[in-house]
Amino acid sequence: MTGFRIRIRGVVQGVGFRPTVWRVARGLSLQGHVLNDGEGVIVELWCDETLAIKFVHALELECPPLATITSVDIDSASLSLPPPDSFDIVESHESAQISAGIPVDAAVCPQCIEEILDPSSRRYRYPFTNCTHCGPRLTIIKALPYDRPKTSMATFPLCDACEQEYQNPADRRFHAQPVACADCGPTLRLCDENQREIKPDSIGASDAIEAAASLLKKGKIIAVKGLGGFHLACDATNNDAVSELRRRKKRPAKPFAVMMKDMEQVMTHCLASEEGAQSLMSAASPVVIMPLRNMTTSHMEDVGPEISPYVAPDLAELGVMLPSTPLHLLLCRDADIPLVMTSGNLSGNPQCTGNDEAFTELKGIADFWLVHNRDIVFRADDSVLRQTELGLQVIRRARGLAPSPIPLPKGFEQSPQVLALGGEVKNAFCLLSEHGAILSQYIGDLESLKVWDDFQHTLAHYQSLYRFEPERIAVDCHPEYIATKFAKSTFDIKALVDVQHHHAHIAACMGDNQLPLDHDKVLGVVFDGLGIGSDGTIWGGEFLLADYRGFKRIGHLLPVSLPGGTQAIIQPWRNLVAWLNKSNVDEKQKSALCAELNIDSKDINTLTAMIDNALNSPRSTSVGRLFDAVSAALSVCIHQQSYEGQAAIELEALAKQSTSSEKAGYPFNILSGSPTQLEPSSMWAVLLEDLLSGAAPSTIAMKFHLGLAEAISQMVVRLSQSLHFPVKVALSGGVFQNKLLLEQTVFHLKQQGIEVLIHQQVPANDGGLAFGQALIAAAVSLSGNTVGQGLDHNQ
Repeated sequence: MTGFRIRIRGVVQGVGFRPTVWRVARGLSLQGHVLNDGEGVIVELWCDETLAIKFVHALELECPPLATITSVDIDSASLSLPPPDSFDIVESHESAQISAGIPVDAAVCPQCIEEILDPSSRRYRYPFTNCTHCGPRLTIIKALPYDRPKTSMATFPLCDACEQEYQNPADRRFHAQPVACADCGPTLRLCDENQREIKPDSIGASDAIEAAASLLKKGKIIAVKGLGGFHLACDATNNDAVSELRRRKKRPAKPFAVMMKDMEQVMTHCLASEEGAQSLMSAASPVVIMPLRNMTTSHMEDVGPEISPYVAPDLAELGVMLPSTPLHLLLCRDADIPLVMTSGNLSGNPQCTGNDEAFTELKGIADFWLVHNRDIVFRADDSVLRQTELGLQVIRRARGLAPSPIPLPKGFEQSPQVLALGGEVKNAFCLLSEHGAILSQYIGDLESLKVWDDFQHTLAHYQSLYRFEPERIAVDCHPEYIATKFAKSTFDIKALVDVQHHHAHIAACMGDNQLPLDHDKVLGVVFDGLGIGSDGTIWGGEFLLADYRGFKRIGHLLPVSLPGGTQAIIQPWRNLVAWLNKSNVDEKQKSALCAELNIDSKDINTLTAMIDNALNSPRSTSVGRLFDAVSAALSVCIHQQSYEGQAAIELEALAKQSTSSEKAGYPFNILSGSPTQLEPSSMWAVLLEDLLSGAAPSTIAMKFHLGLAEAISQMVVRLSQSLHFPVKVALSGGVFQNKLLLEQTVFHLKQQGIEVLIHQQVPANDGGLAFGQALIAAAVSLSGNTVGQGLDHNQ
């Protein structure tokens, strides 16, 4: 009998998709069945074409909230006789190809919350409650297709009540792989540093969560095993507790995230935009960085204590999130205070995932451990977004967002399978095929041995899950990057594509905005810390004319030395000395400023000699280091950065404190040539004059931001005029995470009638680098070029 076989691809497993298919098909009185396989979902229908098309349209309208359909193929097929009596859900099939999207972890849904808080429910206060609309996915998957035996829930046999829910297509827990209850699922316990279980009733509590909450209110620090790893939690309103956590974790200044019990508590302490609030309450449940509310004394009396200033030192913003699991929900409600909820790890190491690991690594940091016996298969940090006037900006793509597939722009339909390994810091890798780009969750900085081990484990797991055999391997062209060395020692050298760092940033922004493969060149403005350039020098303030296949460097920031090399990345004062020397500022002003900043004259002489003799002082166009220099000049961050970007982050925060009505920024020069150069010596001259005459540091910081944004616009206009054709401008690189600079730059460019592209789904920082690398390697392959061609840096 002729019928129809419908192939549906996307994130369609583990998200309640088959029950939806079942309901839609039965609603249309169709005969057939639905099943999972490695590519997604297959539906076979014994019906005519009109009904098959009607079914697909109805299914698209009723797509479950966590599902994403990327393609639907309807083909006529000879189906076996006789047709089934009704429509059924049948067993999953194995297949050689795996392209089904891994479902992301989803925050606890309203229906499950209702059950958790209902004393009459059999899941009352059960911290692992979930259904097809919420709960763990990525973090428990061992293999695809996504079925319970292939997850870390396989060790928890279902009780009769859960089995009935699991087998009933009409139930919202039908084939919800992590389904469980207190009779059959994971269990929780509270332990001390010697791994001895603390009985809740011994401290007057009804269960381990209530006991942990009471300890948090007493100022204790607790390691909490969450969805994708451990958190370290403490009372965010308790100065002593927060300070002690900083001391123990050796994290002196980097801001902590705070978990609030509900949106009412968020709005008490913060100024959430409508988009920010929606994101907090979404299934992804990320951390959202938003402005802190100014708390008056009367307001504090109404709402209780304010967030400790030690949570986010010297910043007027706070990263907040809502509880994403029943465990966190109950903990926040029982404690009834905002809780610091920061990654449970030693500084520089990945988040702990195993109980034994957490007891060992977090000893001396945590006072108590709240642990459970469900294994975390995949580590996943919290995703981080930031509110801006231009919408939410993705800072870190992890839990709840990754690895949702990113659709490929038009023209990449025949792409080969590309593995892109990303950069050295904020690493994430990318698996690209004709079905889309799978950007992994945030992994971290590969200089750490444990992070490197995690990278290799996660990469191997992804390749195994997807049975992914890359035809091209894209790497950063920096020969000393660990991932680049790994690729060259692991894969066929003929399959490797070296991609220039800043070109990858632009390609990521182009792909993020779905610019097609054959799109005209864009003018990419890429500002970041550093990346190796095609000439072997260190770039970081670039104006590149680029498409997916190649680029030409047509402008950049004036190069300046980095005295001490990597030490200049850590110690902002070194960049200040280098820029003051380069800008030929008045020697008396220079000496007066350095004396005020307690920069020793002997150190200045040593650095000057290093620069003059080119000793360990590579030249760089890094805008990130320019921010460091200005930050040092304003006494914001002088001698040492305790975390990446601290100087720039605190400089932006200082600028926002400005009460000046001044709208004009400091002047920059544009030096004609090939490439054209953006030169800040005039900026330094006016800045020092303001500083030494007693102008407010916040006003100076603001004028620096305004001046740089205006200079970018002027540079773009100058370069566009020389091109003799209109171009779109793509803004990328970690410096554009500075929302003040981003907003002002976009404002000035749009005033000039220029179309501006900014990042949408992937970070502007190196967390989005692999996506751009993968697109470039695919474009080179699709163009018919051999590896290495098509990346002509002088085109």
